[in-house]
Amino acid sequence: MGPHLLALTALRTLTVLVYDHARVSDASINEMETVSSAILSDVSIRAQWVHCLGHQQGARPALCEGKLGAATVQLRILLVYPGNRTGRGEALGTAVVGGTLAKIYAFPIYQYACRNSLPASRLMAYAATHEFGHLLLGPQHSPSGIMQGAWGTTEYRAMAQRRFGFSEAQQEALRRAVPAADQRLAGLL
Repeated sequence: MGPHLLALTALRTLTVLVYDHARVSDASINEMETVSSAILSDVSIRAQWVHCLGHQQGARPALCEGKLGAATVQLRILLVYPGNRTGRGEALGTAVVGGTLAKIYAFPIYQYACRNSLPASRLMAYAATHEFGHLLLGPQHSPSGIMQGAWGTTEYRAMAQRRFGFSEAQQEALRRAVPAADQRLAGLL
């Protein structure tokens, strides 16, 4: 990657406001953030995590109370999915497409992780990143990769090896969806 392209891609930051209503352990939150950050980094997007509820909570950051800016999303970690099960099983997450709100559900994530010999924190990261994908790319699912509508044994094995991500077309669309810092500043002027 040339220095010009590196400079452009390094300026793309997705800010994630985390609200942990399920009281997930700090270690699991840290692992979720690390894995999700790595997946997004493969797309040249830096994740900035802001803890608004739970997880080593100190003073609540002002960003949690303000209007959401460009390239800012909310991640709500809830214990269970409040809706009905689908034909594919219990939802691991949902997103308000066209909005900024993604939700993941700790209990079904834990169940699926146990059944597939996967750390729950890793599955939490993939579920959250999948929902960020919906916020940035839209409602469609893909036939393979992280944006599949349902994951099976092959996908869980790929997650265990950290070889599960976005397609090349999705990567490009994500980079377009998360504005570079200079694009965000231009919108303010």
